[in-house]
Amino acid sequence: MTAPTMIRRIAGLLLGVSLLLATGPEAAGQQSAQPPERGGQGRGPAPAQAQTPPCPIVADPPGADFGIVAPGTVVASTIKLINPFDRPVRIVEAKPSCTCTTVDMKGKVIPAKGFLEMPMSMKTANSIGKKGAQVTLVFEGVPVPLVVKLDAETAYAVRANPPHIDALEASRMRGFFELISNDGQPFTVLTVDGKPARTADGSAMKPAVRQVVSYDLTAPGLNPNGVPPFLIVETDHPKCPVLDLRVRHETTRISPILNFAEFRENLGVVRNGTPAPFEIMLKHAGTLRVDRIAAQNKEWQATLGEQVSDGDGLLVKAALTPVGVPKGPFLFRCQFGAGSKTSDLWIYGVSR
Repeated sequence: MTAPTMIRRIAGLLLGVSLLLATGPEAAGQQSAQPPERGGQGRGPAPAQAQTPPCPIVADPPGADFGIVAPGTVVASTIKLINPFDRPVRIVEAKPSCTCTTVDMKGKVIPAKGFLEMPMSMKTANSIGKKGAQVTLVFEGVPVPLVVKLDAETAYAVRANPPHIDALEASRMRGFFELISNDGQPFTVLTVDGKPARTADGSAMKPAVRQVVSYDLTAPGLNPNGVPPFLIVETDHPKCPVLDLRVRHETTRISPILNFAEFRENLGVVRNGTPAPFEIMLKHAGTLRVDRIAAQNKEWQATLGEQVSDGDGLLVKAALTPVGVPKGPFLFRCQFGAGSKTSDLWIYGVSR
């Protein structure tokens, strides 16, 4: 071996050793002694957050689901509160989340190693949709409260598909929608927006569990000022004489100053001279109270009733009495006032 060749080999060996020392064993094709960490560079796993332990007092069943019910229905259920302790436990607080829910358990005692029945009820809204409430129970000597939930979904016996009319474009001021009987009861549609109902194909309407009817928002209807905010549909179904479809149009935006939970109230079937009671909920009312009410229609008389507050929401009871209202569907506004604030609530139904 010549001297130059030996020098080149020694230089190559020295270069390899230098690279190995600079980059570690990975550069030489070896695996790292420890796998790389996930979820961050150089950081260990995040500390687990402390979870609130469950309340030792047990609700059986843990809540109440009433399923699908008619709007304005009072639903009720009774559950058991089970005490696992060797001592009696007193209920120091039983607070519903809203004035629509009723429970009377404060001060009652659950016997040691026993149970106590808790009746509770909830009134659903007069509009359609899901309704949820809860009751929070606080027990003496127990640091964690117990929350019992109540759930229901309100739906008319006849439902619309879609549940609204999209009339934001001029081409949609006329169209069709579908009505379906939820309980299988055949029905016919009597009027749409105060006008005789017409089938989509113009044929004579016959009782059926499904109807497809037309609408025309360009023709005069129940709202004398133009496009109605709600399309009122009258049927001969015994459990659904009248229902509404929200109308989406540039002139039908609703932004009341008073925080109504719902923007309309369905009075159902009314008769002249007979008061039609109803309730509304004002959200986040605090100390606000309604001090006046007036029907924006001379054929109606409005009466303000009891008001119940839960510290946040305000339940307002009222009644509207028709006087000389012609037979058929109606749609008008009722004004509510609270100090310097006023807002209109849409009222609809059918006079028969």
